[in-house]
Amino acid sequence: MKRILPCLVLVLLLGAAASPVSAHKLQVVTTFSILQDLVQQVGGERLEVSSLIPSGMDPHSWEPTPRDARAVANADLIIANGGGFDDWLFGLVGGAAQADALVIVVSEGLDVIEHEDSHGHGHQGDPHFWLNVTNAIYYVEQIAQGLTTISPEDASYFRERADSYRQELADLDRWMIEELARIPEENRVIVAYHNAFSYLAERYGFAVADFLVANPEAEPTPRDLARLVELLRGMSRRAIFTEPQIGTGTRYMQSLAKEVQGEIYTLYSDSFGPEAGSYVEMMKYNTQTLMEALE
Repeated sequence: MKRILPCLVLVLLLGAAASPVSAHKLQVVTTFSILQDLVQQVGGERLEVSSLIPSGMDPHSWEPTPRDARAVANADLIIANGGGFDDWLFGLVGGAAQADALVIVVSEGLDVIEHEDSHGHGHQGDPHFWLNVTNAIYYVEQIAQGLTTISPEDASYFRERADSYRQELADLDRWMIEELARIPEENRVIVAYHNAFSYLAERYGFAVADFLVANPEAEPTPRDLARLVELLRGMSRRAIFTEPQIGTGTRYMQSLAKEVQGEIYTLYSDSFGPEAGSYVEMMKYNTQTLMEALE
């Protein structure tokens, strides 16, 4: 037994050296936490993925730091959402990324929903594509292709994980359709703090009646508040939806709810939180919240 043990150890060491798991992990950087989760679901243990914007922070007010520049400089793959959501990344990439780093924009190829709003800003595009689960499935496909491009030897691993996760998301999409169909037609209206829920509304049969601000960094005017007061007073279910990462709008939403004797509900859009630590959990939470508020 003493003679066999060293050989066995040598075999184990050689096997470990040949295993992709023990090799240098791919370094992947995403702009925000929802993308980070989608990438991790596809990449598994073959990569290390980080988000430039920490979970719980508002992406709309984010400004890159030297730490972010270092992360981008070390990345093999950089993943952005696009649609105007994280345009600040491209200046960072130009100044810090490796020459051979791959950059992909996961929403590229999707149709943008635009609104001609009542805030004096003309047509505004909504970049929150992922709140329609079928768009998240599209993201997963773009992520799998990006990972395969930079590590073709792991292609079958990424494909297997992507296929499994896409099936999980397809099941989630069907469940959401079935659950949300129970909300009466006359209640299928979303009044929100800012323009984030167009894709959720389109996919699951809601109307986005209005929103308080076009840009969450903006301050609503008295005219904006008066417009929503008039709208909500004409509705049977006076539900007002806000987002946990947007702290600046809390007092306005509270004032609005008090004026119309309505209730405030939280929907996740740009980031995770205590009730939702993954994309699937977030969409289930949002579904249950909409049911509670509007059924």
